[in-house]
Amino acid sequence: MSIIKPNNNTISAITALPAAITTGKVLQVVTNTHATRFETSSTSFVAATGYDIAITPSSSSNKGFVIISTILDNKASGRLAYATLYRTISGGSATDIINDAEGIAVGYSAGDRVFTPATLSALDSPNTSSEVTYQVYVKNDNGEIGINGPEAETQLTAFEIAG
Repeated sequence: MSIIKPNNNTISAITALPAAITTGKVLQVVTNTHATRFETSSTSFVAATGYDIAITPSSSSNKGFVIISTILDNKASGRLAYATLYRTISGGSATDIINDAEGIAVGYSAGDRVFTPATLSALDSPNTSSEVTYQVYVKNDNGEIGINGPEAETQLTAFEIAG
C-alpha cells in the first residue's frame, strides 16, 4: 500500500487543515405547535391566527428556513383552500415571502370535502438581526375554508442558517 502525499509533501509537512465552512450551518432551531382550528371566508390572504413562529437571527447576513406541516380543509366540494407564508420583522408590516397569487399549497376536491396535508417551506433572507416572525396566511376561491383538521396539530419549525 502506498502513502498518498498531499501536494508532494510528507504528512509531517502539513501544518494546517482547511478553514471550516462558514456558510450553510444551522445556528439555531425554534419549534412550535398549534392545534386550534382557523377558518376564513376571505378570498384574499389573511393571517391564520396562532400559526406563526418567531426566530431572532444572530446576524443580518444569515438566512431563515421555515417549514410548517398542517392540514388544509376545503370544507365543501369544488372549493380551493390556499396557503402561503408571510414574514414580519419586529415592528414592521407583514410581507409575502413567496410572491405567488396561489401561495405554496392548495387543497381541492371536485367531489367531497377533503382534508389535504400541506407542507409549507421557504428559505428567506430577512436581512436583519431583529426578531422575525413567519406566519401562515390562507384564502379560498369561494365559501369558507379551514386550516387544521379535527384533532390535528400543526408543526412549525424555523432554522437560522449561517449566511
